[in-house]
Amino acid sequence: AVMGGKDTPKAHAESIRKIQDKVMDSSRFRIPAVMHCEALSGPTFPNALTFPTSISLGATFEPELVKEMGTRIRRQMRAVGVRQALSPVFDVTRDHRWGRINETYGNDPTLAAEMGCAFVEGIQGPKSEDGIAATAKHFLGYSATEGGLNMARTALTHRELREVYAKPFEAAIKKAGLLSVMNSYAE
Repeated sequence: AVMGGKDTPKAHAESIRKIQDKVMDSSRFRIPAVMHCEALSGPTFPNALTFPTSISLGATFEPELVKEMGTRIRRQMRAVGVRQALSPVFDVTRDHRWGRINETYGNDPTLAAEMGCAFVEGIQGPKSEDGIAATAKHFLGYSATEGGLNMARTALTHRELREVYAKPFEAAIKKAGLLSVMNSYAE
């Protein structure tokens, strides 16, 4: 939340700086907090750029566009003091009842891997000290819950889990140097 009700990136950055100063002043070693926000379609703070949803990006089959988007998101996030993105979503969606399809790149694990890796490369940047830690989510099989419900039971074979649902995560870790993973909320 922005302190003082101002809806500008500058006000947001000032708010984050105040929080960081307070956190660091209360730490003997002045350890800063890791500020994070969602960034699927751009950073979720006032007046940040908004980009197409992941499902729309998946339809382009243009990983370079996604990488450029990630680069622009990285610049915006760094400018206000945010250092971790709770994005991208690597879930492969095959049950159209699941309510978070728009957050995914679609139903193909190879497509999800390529597009997701491009996002990770863009947002993390060429040097980790200048980038934003990408957080791949939701490990593992979250989009395959029974009835398409969030937080329900996931029923997949070991082979399907490995060959379909783990493939994008594996690619992000091995190919793009992914820095963070969020667990599934499935039962």
